[in-house]
Amino acid sequence: MAFIPSRAKKHNTSGGSAKLNLTSMMDMFTIILVFLLKTFATEGQLIQPSESLTLPKSNSTTQPETALDIVVSKEVVMVNDKKIIDFEQVKRQEEFIIPALRQELEVHARKAKAMEQQYGIPFSGKVTIQGDQSIEYQDLVKVMATCGVSDYPNMRLVVYRKGE
Repeated sequence: MAFIPSRAKKHNTSGGSAKLNLTSMMDMFTIILVFLLKTFATEGQLIQPSESLTLPKSNSTTQPETALDIVVSKEVVMVNDKKIIDFEQVKRQEEFIIPALRQELEVHARKAKAMEQQYGIPFSGKVTIQGDQSIEYQDLVKVMATCGVSDYPNMRLVVYRKGE
């Protein structure tokens, strides 16, 4: 059956006054505002430097990424703000692999891989290392070697930009 338009009511096509619907416009501006705020919030500081250390300065312009956070201060080694081992023990040991740090990193790796299996969130193996500028190179290498054998081969060192 075909649609037959009603002849009783005709549309007024004369040049009368038009009304503006402010409700729709306010909805549109609210959506734009939320989008802009969300975009702006994701470009903020991704890494909070620890207060117990002084980061070295660098000319690097690489933007930080979210990853597992390791803090190596003069007193302690921490993973995500959890104390793992005293730094004096790290300095005294001869081996490159730090057993307590390796155990903690493997726990985090297992959890991340389980999330990958359950939710499809890819495990990247990324870790950010905040190391005090006074730490000796061989001690920082121990932390980095431990990360490498604990399924975290993608390491980034956190530094301050020169001039900031």
